[in-house]
Amino acid sequence: MAQATIKNQLKIIANERTIIANQKKILRNQDRLRVLLANQIRIIRNQQAIIRNQKKILAIRGVRAK
Repeated sequence: MAQATIKNQLKIIANERTIIANQKKILRNQDRLRVLLANQIRIIRNQQAIIRNQKKILAIRGVRAK
C-alpha cells in the first residue's frame, strides 16, 4: 500500500515537472510572439501611410486632369 502511494507521488512530481517545462515553453513563445506582433503593427502603420499618400497622389492627379 505504501509503495503504491510513493509511486503515485513520483508520478505526480513527474507530471508537475512536465507542466512547469511546458509553462516555460509557453512563456518563451509569448515573448517571441510579442516581437512578431510589434513588427506586424509597424507594417500595418506603414501600409496606412502608403494608402494616405496614394490618396493624396490621386487627388493631385484629379486636380491636374481637370
